[in-house]
Amino acid sequence: MYDYSNDHVVRSTKWRRKSSKEDVLDPVVVKVQKLVEHEGRPRTRDYDEVTQEFMMTAIGEYHARLCAEAPMPDHLAETSILDASWAWARKATGVNLARTPQLVKIVTSRGSQVHGQLKTKLHLLIEVIFGFHSSQSKSMIKKNQSLAEGLKEGMNFAFKHMAADEGKRRGFLKAPLIQKIVNMMWFANKHDDGVVFHKHYKPFPYLALVLVLMVIECCIDEWMTGMRTDIPFTIQEYRGTYESHLKCLHAFEDAMKDYDVLPAICTRLYEAGRIHSSAALLSAPMEVTVSAQVIATAIKEHEEGSTMEDESD
Repeated sequence: MYDYSNDHVVRSTKWRRKSSKEDVLDPVVVKVQKLVEHEGRPRTRDYDEVTQEFMMTAIGEYHARLCAEAPMPDHLAETSILDASWAWARKATGVNLARTPQLVKIVTSRGSQVHGQLKTKLHLLIEVIFGFHSSQSKSMIKKNQSLAEGLKEGMNFAFKHMAADEGKRRGFLKAPLIQKIVNMMWFANKHDDGVVFHKHYKPFPYLALVLVLMVIECCIDEWMTGMRTDIPFTIQEYRGTYESHLKCLHAFEDAMKDYDVLPAICTRLYEAGRIHSSAALLSAPMEVTVSAQVIATAIKEHEEGSTMEDESD
């Protein structure tokens, strides 16, 4: 997989990565060599080592782009992200691999697992943090219903300090649960996506934050009847919720743009996540310079022959 810790490529604000004169690829198309045949779903390990390396790079890039740029993609967005990820894998590996329907399916199927992974990591955490209880007693069922309704009311779940009175709520988008999810999903360790693909996650992307808000709401929705009922976290089920949260975030950003509140929140999510991963924080490389005094001294040493004397010692 390509190591993004040494990547200095400037990311375009659009899905498609802009090409440059430096992006010179081998024009020879490398044919895919499949080593194992079976009737099940196509797998990366079914192919030769060159194909496996290319695919792991493409899959990682696709997964990162999907979360950061289109967590609820339509077909056009999915295709655009696939194109960009495939092009990046070609550049990163130096291999111009033939793009087959089977390989495309492997990449896109990995991406579609994002929602399920996020939901699996979160639903038990929601139960513990908010205090839902599985019970058949009428009083507990009613309590769970009331709790779920209160959390969803005005996005109470997204506040650091929740309150029935809207004027007393504090810390919008600063709920500890949000950071916990970010840490679990993208910064579990120094090899996780938030670290490896930092070009996509620094600062933490707005759309990935929308994805977090959606999955929290999905897990709360499961308690709306008072007893937990599994609700699939799918594009079909939560497209409307996605649009609603996205609109909310845009409105919040616009209202607070003079104070850069949302960018600061997303920067904090990234930095706290990176610390949680135990990876060192990125810093700008030190500029290496040679001062005029050093140059003058070197010239003087050369003229006096001291350089030759040093070499003979």
